[in-house]
Amino acid sequence: SVMEEGSYRLFRSLVLDEKRMHTFPTMLPGDRNNSVRGFLTAKCQGTKAWRKVGEFKYKTFRNYAELYPEYDFIFFGDNGQGDLLAA
Repeated sequence: SVMEEGSYRLFRSLVLDEKRMHTFPTMLPGDRNNSVRGFLTAKCQGTKAWRKVGEFKYKTFRNYAELYPEYDFIFFGDNGQGDLLAA
């Protein structure tokens, strides 16, 4: 998506040009259907509208973490689109 492209441009600059990071962060993809549903129902359901999005993000992260059990992870998110629920 457009937002992810901007983030990866920033990461590329921080790693390759500025040498401020030693590796690229991994951004796990979301689910478009859950996101659209959350957006359309947020006015009526408030934060509950994002529950499916958060559950999907959590499940995706758990699957990713199982691939690399030897690593520790830091989860960055904001207060929207299920990030708080996923964390």
